[in-house]
Amino acid sequence: MPDIPGAASGFNGWLLTLTTLALAFALVGLIRKYALRSGMLDHPGERSSHSRATPTGGGAGLVGALVIVSLVPSPWWPFSTAWSWVIVGMVVLAFVGWLDDRRDVSWLARLAVQLLVSIVLLTCLTLTTTVTAQGAPVMTGWGIVIGVAGLVWLMNAWNFMDGSDGMAGAQGVFCGAVLAGLLLSSGQQVAGLAALALAAACLGFLAWNLPPARIFMGDTGSVPLGLAVGVLLWSAITDGVLTLPVALLVPATFMVDAGMTLLWRVVRGERWYTAHRNHLYQRLIGHGWSHGRVLLLYQGVNVLFLAPAIIYTKNNPDVAWPCAGICVMLMMLAWAVSTARLGGVRE
Repeated sequence: MPDIPGAASGFNGWLLTLTTLALAFALVGLIRKYALRSGMLDHPGERSSHSRATPTGGGAGLVGALVIVSLVPSPWWPFSTAWSWVIVGMVVLAFVGWLDDRRDVSWLARLAVQLLVSIVLLTCLTLTTTVTAQGAPVMTGWGIVIGVAGLVWLMNAWNFMDGSDGMAGAQGVFCGAVLAGLLLSSGQQVAGLAALALAAACLGFLAWNLPPARIFMGDTGSVPLGLAVGVLLWSAITDGVLTLPVALLVPATFMVDAGMTLLWRVVRGERWYTAHRNHLYQRLIGHGWSHGRVLLLYQGVNVLFLAPAIIYTKNNPDVAWPCAGICVMLMMLAWAVSTARLGGVRE
């Protein structure tokens, strides 16, 4: 992602964080009032982890805050055109998500939009990426294909995991904060500020979404949030700031739960694309865990296990792949053991 010299400073970072947080908090509050008046509610069902009707679509406030701080001209945090394209992609996905939160949109239509946004966005970003000494783009055609697949997977994983109070928003805060630290310390000011704004927007949303949630993020926010995290990771890899194993560890908590659950359902011959309650966090809630306890578990894994692993792999590139592999395998083992102890996957 192209950088802008002098775009970041300690003061600018704090000002951006507080502004984005305040905007997200205010916008989510307004959307909650609208959702209550218009009957835009998520009603509990047999596949739901909640017991009462709750306003949804709160992710629009998160995206709205990012739109304002990113696209409105500011002398304190100038963003590049490349980041503006990311924001436009988030807005498109938020619009489709809003429609889905109000009335169901087919999964094929949503997938088609996700693919289109990913392809256009990565193609545009690649055209502005620094070229090699031979004049060839750093990211090849196959790289874009892999990148598109990764973005679509992250978008859907975030959507899959957005089923417990605070879960998706807290993961957004963690990923955004970690990426901001890694990018800013590497001199990537624009991308670092973007990650900082993302974390702040999620934090403003969390004020309304922590257990017991007063509003849900919905597809309006979860899918665009997955896109933003994915693009920041893709940009960091293509710019040489992060190696692939380090990048894979940042969202690993969501990736392992969503990936293992999807694999389990495919192996069992289930309709993997339909709604279900098979994720580990859903089974924990089904076995009596509170939403707050589940949230502490997942964020505890992030802070106490993954954060040190990310720092270690970043500082020791020679052993990055073995370290990342061991971390992911341990998490997969924990998922499998937990599934067995909870009595397996339940519909």
